[in-house]
Amino acid sequence: MKKIGVYGGSFNPVHRGHVEIIKYVLKEMELDRLIIIPVGCPSHKEDLLLEGEKRIELLRAACMDIDSVEVSDIEIKNKGVSYTYDTLLNLKKKYIDASFYEIIGEDSADYLHEWKDYEKMVEECKFVVLKRNGYAYRAEHKNIIVLESPLYRYSSSEIRERLKKGLDITGMVPEKVHEIIIKEKLYR
Repeated sequence: MKKIGVYGGSFNPVHRGHVEIIKYVLKEMELDRLIIIPVGCPSHKEDLLLEGEKRIELLRAACMDIDSVEVSDIEIKNKGVSYTYDTLLNLKKKYIDASFYEIIGEDSADYLHEWKDYEKMVEECKFVVLKRNGYAYRAEHKNIIVLESPLYRYSSSEIRERLKKGLDITGMVPEKVHEIIIKEKLYR
């Protein structure tokens, strides 16, 4: 049975921390594939996202040299609010012979019990919780795995703020992503 990781988020924009997480989780969890899913219409926060197709372009540029990674537009194509459980069910139809690992940060794990159909989700897949600064999540279910992952110091909101102020973001985002952001004057 294949092991497939699912890593969702706004990726607004994708940064070096995201790429490090992708590489870390692929190796640590011995995944056969990692599907990265940028959110379309978020269910839990104000929608201040860069257009979905542009975030997908940036993600593909960031991950082009990483084997076993797929960037999916499954939630971008969905015109309504996307819920993780519904996305998981759609992926299970596509990948019938696979076990799924939902990749989340400790910040998300803190309110996991509030997610739509959380009880069903935790039976359908395993959650892989990654460390975040300022959190100390403790797993309360056999299908929740807390990894002693490194802390990543990058933040999409900090990058957006720096871009709005005309400050340099060199080294904060992958080189190809940096080129696209500067060329197309994104997040200005």
